[in-house]
Amino acid sequence: MQINLAELNDNINPAPHHIVRDLSFKSNSSVVEMSDKVRKYFNIDINTQFGWKNVGVAFKKWRDILEEHGIFVFKEAFKNNAFSGFCLYDKQFPIIYVNNSVADSRQIFTLFHELAHLLLGTGGVDTRLDDYIKFLQGDNRAIEILCNRFGGEFLVPDSDFNQRIVGVFINDESIQRLADQYCVSREVILRKFLDRNKVDQQYYNTRVEQWAKEAKKSGEVGGGNYYLTKGVYLGERYIEKAFSKYYQKSISIEQLAEYLSVKVKNISGMESLLFHKGAES
Repeated sequence: MQINLAELNDNINPAPHHIVRDLSFKSNSSVVEMSDKVRKYFNIDINTQFGWKNVGVAFKKWRDILEEHGIFVFKEAFKNNAFSGFCLYDKQFPIIYVNNSVADSRQIFTLFHELAHLLLGTGGVDTRLDDYIKFLQGDNRAIEILCNRFGGEFLVPDSDFNQRIVGVFINDESIQRLADQYCVSREVILRKFLDRNKVDQQYYNTRVEQWAKEAKKSGEVGGGNYYLTKGVYLGERYIEKAFSKYYQKSISIEQLAEYLSVKVKNISGMESLLFHKGAES
């Protein structure tokens, strides 16, 4: 996909602002300072975030913001749901891949875990297996810890969270309410409470394990309309660029099909999706 992006965009990232070029951090950076700088760069305050009605809307908003600032986001249904996503660093075309089989709230966290990797000038993987950090050493371990902390701090800033939890009784209802407000997973909220010693490790582990079982029973995301699914996986900007090159007669229909990872006979269906999206906007 990086090669495709380079070919379709004549080796120049089309974003007017490119966060990977404009901002960079080190593995010993302050997570709060890092988060504040990124929020100011995106010009998205916490009240704007609170205005998004659900995690599905929030993911689309964050994806648009990242792509407006030079990072392309793609989706796929991973075969192993222990892994939520990964990123590939590149000065011109950094990309983030997200596992569409996990909950939207987890996908949002993955975006910012991977963004942290890119801002540190590295690639990385977001996994739900907490124990893997124990096997990392040196800079690799420091980077992974920082990326996890950045995801939590960016989406749920400490300064705001501390005010909202005054007098809050911690139970499933209050955790869910806060998760809904910030458009994040319950796990992110509970981790915040754990970091403040408001709950113990056993409580945290028990609840996270229970939520994981519930998510597994509810089934994976999948099926549905083939073209809509393709649209979600590739993203509107990528699809629009590929069709633009085709309409300009810069590429053949066979090349277009290759860029979209579909058969030539499915091009008309993808085109209908593109026009449908255009009519909605």
